[in-house]
Amino acid sequence: MSFLYFEGTKDYVAATPALIVTYSASGSITAGRCLNLNTTGDVYVPTAHRSGASKPAGVALATVANGEPCPVMVWGYAKNLQNAGLALNVGDVLAVSGSGLWTTSGSLNTPSSYSAGKVVSGSAASGLIVAFIDCMKNFGVN
Repeated sequence: MSFLYFEGTKDYVAATPALIVTYSASGSITAGRCLNLNTTGDVYVPTAHRSGASKPAGVALATVANGEPCPVMVWGYAKNLQNAGLALNVGDVLAVSGSGLWTTSGSLNTPSSYSAGKVVSGSAASGLIVAFIDCMKNFGVN
């Protein structure tokens, strides 16, 4: 699916349709990072946790400060996602690293509530990937 890269832009929506929900930011958020949803309904960049050990809410589509509205892709094709230094292959189950970057985990060989979707276009270590994001299941929606 190399056609998804042709634009060469730094946006993150590769194709439509996509489901984008706006949440309030808890802390500073950088566009393209994986976000989690806290108990008050705000999104945040997960840090200091084991890779693949948190339930992702989706992809941040804007860089925002604490308390600002943040658009989050919860379902759809995303591009320009930076991996966490591990080469990702087509079909790998996508997880969030301890720094909010994208990775995979051997324990996530099938999609679960701890996964964010699947890799569509792989990358070398520290490269950019294209993925199908599916975080709907993480909100109890099937």
